[in-house]
Amino acid sequence: MFAMNAIALIPQPSCYNAGLFSYSRSASMPVTTSIANAFKNFRDKFSASPVAESARPVFANLNIDAELTLALFEVLTAEEIKLRWHDNYLALEDGLLLAVERVETVTLAEDKFRTCTRIYACHAGYFPQGLSEYQHAMGATESEAILEGLRTWAKMDLLVLLDATREQPLNCTVIEMNTSAETEEGKSFRQVILGPVAHLASLPAPKKKEEHPFCPCCLFTESMPAFHDLLQTSDFIGIRLFASRDNEGKLAADCRVNGEDFLPAVEHLKQYAEKWPQRGLEFRKQYVVIRTGKHSVNQAQP
Repeated sequence: MFAMNAIALIPQPSCYNAGLFSYSRSASMPVTTSIANAFKNFRDKFSASPVAESARPVFANLNIDAELTLALFEVLTAEEIKLRWHDNYLALEDGLLLAVERVETVTLAEDKFRTCTRIYACHAGYFPQGLSEYQHAMGATESEAILEGLRTWAKMDLLVLLDATREQPLNCTVIEMNTSAETEEGKSFRQVILGPVAHLASLPAPKKKEEHPFCPCCLFTESMPAFHDLLQTSDFIGIRLFASRDNEGKLAADCRVNGEDFLPAVEHLKQYAEKWPQRGLEFRKQYVVIRTGKHSVNQAQP
């Protein structure tokens, strides 16, 4: 059982916008016209570093795409994130390891492509078993669509994973719950790291303020009963939350846990979307991580 503490309010990163969601592209990040050619040039210039032992169990049996992993390398380098290239995966300074799998490309028209990739991540200290999440995107070319999906992941999901591998999160809002019993190692804290929210609405917000204005905790807290059993564990869990309502009031929702469908949360998310003020077509999307920490983020703050 848990006792919920006050929510630790940590400033959202600059890409967060409580209204229409948008993010700026880095001016230094050109669209890669040929990922394959870029990979060949990169491979010729840099020799692969030795494979880290911590990556072997997680990445060994996966269908990792080295060219797409290079594309992620380019995206993260443009974001000024320090990382190293290993055989077919990336190692960030803080210990986070990343690799990319190609899932599918669908040609919708001559200049319209839909792509799906899957990013795998692991961290020796926090989640050595690894987790993954899908990236869906569209673009005028296959490469442009892939890069769009990777950029969005870097602007949203990566921020959460980085904060979730820090004792004191820097960018994300945190909901913290005390465990009711102490173990031999001492007290522990179940923490929900809430990432920035992708929020799109076709109509402006009504002048009358909502009783509870939309904030980064809403998607999770409104569907929290579905995660009761997961909160009782000490597992490191990545959760994708999505809810939408169209112009005619039709509701849709999706939830994934560590990349896999999680149906118990879907109805909760639909019920939440039904309560939104009328703003035409609207969706809200977020990535969150649940972890167990030995120190309270409330106490850690100055």
